[in-house]
Amino acid sequence: MRRDFEIPLIYKKMGKSGLFNPETFLWMDDMKWIPLERISEYDYQDGESKSIVPFAHTARYDKWVWVLDEDNTDYKVGLCEEAEITGAYYAKNTEDAILRNIIEYLASADFYIDKNDSASYQISEDELKKRIYTWKNQLTGIICDEYMDLIDSFTCINLKSCTHVNGDWIALLSYEERDSLIDKYIRFEMLDQEFPWFDYKQ
Repeated sequence: MRRDFEIPLIYKKMGKSGLFNPETFLWMDDMKWIPLERISEYDYQDGESKSIVPFAHTARYDKWVWVLDEDNTDYKVGLCEEAEITGAYYAKNTEDAILRNIIEYLASADFYIDKNDSASYQISEDELKKRIYTWKNQLTGIICDEYMDLIDSFTCINLKSCTHVNGDWIALLSYEERDSLIDKYIRFEMLDQEFPWFDYKQ
């Protein structure tokens, strides 16, 4: 771990609020948090860049990382897939990464209107609204008021049929609405650009 690394303030707030504890865990879609005490114990693989610090992982154990490329602790967030040597910038900081993950989840195919047409992984609108209210309760005082107002606005939207070249599905947000929100709240100059995180030659 680099000596100049400092855990971002928002992550410290999350830990202080108990959001890494099993009984009050902050659920996010495919973003499983690493507790504060385990972050500093991370064991780098041979060839892995010391300019990344993993703080969460996906279900496939790809890494959500802070990219230590600045002289401050509001690090950019990247996603490093295990099969790749480059990662992709996901957000300009942890707060934006949380909001982007929520926006993308609400545009996913994880929901149903008619239970008879549902898959085992899908949830109803009532269950989704409960999840949004839980985010509101858990993230109050952690992320900014503007983002909290946006999350609150999602409670007033109903599931709907969405259509895209990829097919048809039920979601709270269409791809067009998702992309518009990402452009408005998350966009920065390096969004989705690649960065090196692994060198097999080392």
